[in-house]
Amino acid sequence: MVNYTIIADPKVKDDLKEARDFLNSRRKGFGKKFLSEYRITLKHLQKNPDFQIRYNDIHCLPMKTFKYMIHFRIDEPNKSILIYAVLSNYLNPDRYWIK
Repeated sequence: MVNYTIIADPKVKDDLKEARDFLNSRRKGFGKKFLSEYRITLKHLQKNPDFQIRYNDIHCLPMKTFKYMIHFRIDEPNKSILIYAVLSNYLNPDRYWIK
């Protein structure tokens, strides 16, 4: 089984920071738990990226505990995953990025 290489758009750091800060404002320590779950989710994604296509050729992988989704494309020839955003399920992704 081939592990895919994950490549994140630089804006993903902002998404993660915003989510962490928001979750910490709701409950102390939630931001840290969110980031930990995100890293675990990426490990699963590296092994099996074939998740639902939501729009155009963008796949979405919901996180297990938190109401956030990882939005990505698969570059099959290069065995890589291109992450474009990590957004709350309550937000419209078209408002935040268009590729």
